[in-house]
Amino acid sequence: MRQLSGLSVEHVRLPDERFEYKVVGTSHYLALHDIELQDGEAELANGARSHCHSLADRLTFVPAGCQVAGWSVPKNRRNSFTALYFDATTLVEEFRTGFTASSPPPFLYAFDPSLRTTLEKLANAVSTGVGAAYLESLCLVAVGELLQIRPSVSAQRLSEAQMDRLLEFVEAHLEDDLSVEDLAKVLDLSRFHFSRIFKTTTSRSPYQFLLERRIRRSMDLLRSSTLSIADIATKCGFRSVPQFEEAFRRSMGTRPIRYRADLG
Repeated sequence: MRQLSGLSVEHVRLPDERFEYKVVGTSHYLALHDIELQDGEAELANGARSHCHSLADRLTFVPAGCQVAGWSVPKNRRNSFTALYFDATTLVEEFRTGFTASSPPPFLYAFDPSLRTTLEKLANAVSTGVGAAYLESLCLVAVGELLQIRPSVSAQRLSEAQMDRLLEFVEAHLEDDLSVEDLAKVLDLSRFHFSRIFKTTTSRSPYQFLLERRIRRSMDLLRSSTLSIADIATKCGFRSVPQFEEAFRRSMGTRPIRYRADLG
């Protein structure tokens, strides 16, 4: 399970045999299912009940304090789900100023194309072990879509001084696994507010901004140092050499080692 401030996310493989469950969570729970059942039943405390067996691409939302119970007999396939848990109290404090939100009632195995797309990206991010900024951004987007968070004030922009402070911080901590929260704290803003006005100001997400700075530093090191590709990946904040090579290739159209060789 990956832990972030007020958020956590995990990808879970289901057992192959019949199982039962009865859970009352302390956090809000949002899940995307990739599950096929031979048989089963699920019921929420509000009386909602489902006997649906084909759960692929379906979503479940269970608010904190709401019980969900049931049993399942999975089909013989790779059954799994990706779950996002979030602390409503922490997040409400973040978007209390400048945003409005409405919490939906609990639901079982619903279809929502937009939210499903976001959760699919989140599932892939968890599986591939991406950095904190990208993972946190996806979590915040999912929560925003679920709670229908909307700005209640006109769009703002970051000042030149704020952008300078942010850039100075990023350059000094580029080796770290920076999160959206880390960036927002530099300007004393909530993650929701920061993410929105940062994109308004730069037309980029915080994750894209971090990636650009990392690629730029890696180019400088490839030109000016004899460091290995692995050392450059570490110094630029990439979690592994393959992640660095893929990000560099997508950005520059070539692999880092080829880029260095072409410099002569």
